[in-house]
Amino acid sequence: ALLTGIKLFPKNITILDGLMQLYTAETGVGDPAELTDMVEASLKENPENYDLWFSRGRVYYALKNYDECIKSFEQCVKLRPEEFEPNFYVGFFIIEKANAEVEKLNASVGLSYQLYEEKNAEINRIYAQAVPWLEKAHAINPTDVATIEYLNGICFRLRDLDGMMDKYNKYHELYMNL
Repeated sequence: ALLTGIKLFPKNITILDGLMQLYTAETGVGDPAELTDMVEASLKENPENYDLWFSRGRVYYALKNYDECIKSFEQCVKLRPEEFEPNFYVGFFIIEKANAEVEKLNASVGLSYQLYEEKNAEINRIYAQAVPWLEKAHAINPTDVATIEYLNGICFRLRDLDGMMDKYNKYHELYMNL
């Protein structure tokens, strides 16, 4: 019904949103790649539509295109800077991007110690990008458990970087008090 509806009414954002929800929530229901052109066209006509940017982020996440996903949620933050959800999701998807890089690194065979350490340092730089977004989300909603858990884990991972041990101590204490 949604596919028929979008063919009849290609500019209907409600139908497009329904397709994006369906294609990104259920594995094997549809190919999210089929939606990218429709989403981009809708955003050209409606660049201030928060829900379209949010859905665009979900589509690109389903495609494992982390950079475009993050870009979408950064736009959500521009549209609603003081809302918890878009700030949290920028941080969350940066973490997902770093996690994907960790998986690639762990699957690499035959890397020298030096190359492994260089790649690990690059991954840590990605993780570090998530911290300010999650801290902003935490400032907006200081009781959100997931945000505190992510900050605790990331700051522990990055504890050898300047200032991260203090952040780790802060978020670890909050985490332990949960």
